[in-house]
Amino acid sequence: MAYQLCSAQPYFSLNKFSSSSSINTYKTASFYACAQNASRRIALFQLSTVLSQSELFVANAPKFLRTEGKSETSMLIADIAQETTSVTEKDVLEWTKSDKRRLLHVVYRVGDLDKTIKFYIECLGMKLLRQRDIPEDKYSNAFVGYGPEESHFAMELTYNYGVDRYDIGTGFGHFGIAVKDVAKMVDLVKYKGGKVIQEPGLVEGGNTVVALVEDPDGYNCKLIERGPTPEPLYQVMLRVGDLDRSINFYRKAFGMELLQKSDNPEHRYTTAMMGYGPEGKNTVLELTYNYGVREYNKGNGYGQIAVGTDNVYKTAEAIKFYGGEVIREPGPLPGINTKITVFVDNIDFLKELE
Repeated sequence: MAYQLCSAQPYFSLNKFSSSSSINTYKTASFYACAQNASRRIALFQLSTVLSQSELFVANAPKFLRTEGKSETSMLIADIAQETTSVTEKDVLEWTKSDKRRLLHVVYRVGDLDKTIKFYIECLGMKLLRQRDIPEDKYSNAFVGYGPEESHFAMELTYNYGVDRYDIGTGFGHFGIAVKDVAKMVDLVKYKGGKVIQEPGLVEGGNTVVALVEDPDGYNCKLIERGPTPEPLYQVMLRVGDLDRSINFYRKAFGMELLQKSDNPEHRYTTAMMGYGPEGKNTVLELTYNYGVREYNKGNGYGQIAVGTDNVYKTAEAIKFYGGEVIREPGPLPGINTKITVFVDNIDFLKELE
């Protein structure tokens, strides 16, 4: 099954399910998972990265799913829950290691969908992969990227009717894009009327050429000069308040690998690359810790990253086991029927693409 971030309306429901503290400070990272089959089951998680060690390593997993309510969906969930009332850390680790996971797409909100699509296609060379309008829920979204979603990472741009701007906050850093010639692409961005934040130049302490440009909604895109790569949309950077706990959480609950960790005391920050495969061939999550900064303003523009999973229910249990907060229990996503829980069901995701 494929994991996918919830789209459109559910993304915007995120803050409705969150506590006020999680909205105001970037103490968490948001993801969702979906299960692909006849109905798209969903559940939203808010993944905490500043929990105490005792909270991260609880002796027993909490109940898998809530059983309140009498809908068919809740009854189905209750039946499944009965089979998984007791979970050990060994069980959770075995599941996260054997589960087939990959980063599917990043979700964020935009104020002008057509203008943003045009920017990514004409300035950064992406393709419009699919687009849909959901008038009954008053939103539209579009997926853009460098290749088919079955095998490539993508951006899900979501427009809510009547909302023309968002607060990006300070927790989100940038999208990383690998290009053959950074200077040439920067010239194209300028020609098309785009905004350049940082001119092409060598990265600090290295010999790689990078530049920083801004999309129409104010999100930064870091351009890095590289040769041909199977995944040009190679990185999403987020800032965290406790790097070691974040690394530990993503390794155990998400099954990610720590691909690289680098400390830069001269510039007072440390980074960690996390992902499901080697950087350069797969999209990775860059976690950045700035010395002494424990909290960030999350804003309301950046949504979450969708991750594919073979079983959203087991994945939700793993998230809870390691201290993650389940904002919406696993179940069908209204209007789409793909099962999610901040992770996306792999099979449902492929059916959605059909």
